[in-house]
Amino acid sequence: METKTKKALIRALLVSAVISGNVQAAFINAPLPTNTYIVSNGLDWAWAFPLPASSGLDLSYQSTLGWRLPTLEELLLAPDATDFMFVGANVPLGGSDPVSGASFQAVNASLTGAAACATPYFSNSYRHCDWQDGQGQPFGPWAGLPGAAGFADQLVVRGAQIPEPGTLALLGLGIAGLMLSKRKSKAC
Repeated sequence: METKTKKALIRALLVSAVISGNVQAAFINAPLPTNTYIVSNGLDWAWAFPLPASSGLDLSYQSTLGWRLPTLEELLLAPDATDFMFVGANVPLGGSDPVSGASFQAVNASLTGAAACATPYFSNSYRHCDWQDGQGQPFGPWAGLPGAAGFADQLVVRGAQIPEPGTLALLGLGIAGLMLSKRKSKAC
């Protein structure tokens, strides 16, 4: 009886190891909140990984939402690290994103406010971006650009999300309906 229990335990451990070894999803498999990326040159740009993509970037979920690696031509027009700083960005200065746990490491004096870091949406092992490894910082440029170090941070892109005409039409109808209902209530 003891041997059966040991065999069952070993089998359960092996199954668990196989399953956990094959499942390599990012910490967060959800659409990126708008405060985790920027729009520049007609593309959405996300600071997605503290190393080049070949070091473990996970696009399995985010690629279904249009995120991909930028081409060299796109990278040549890539934003600087300081472009990721804006009021309301997901990582407050000196802190971490309360939703994803994203933070900035390897900081310097040019990080002066909240900035956007999307690593937890693209990684199952990292939650940070390295500020000094972004374009325009001491150890830039971005991964994929000529002269990038082996530890350069990775950007991802997608076509800028512009509402479809049908969505805009529905929004217009909704606003017109609200205005009409207000007009009716004032008349009564």
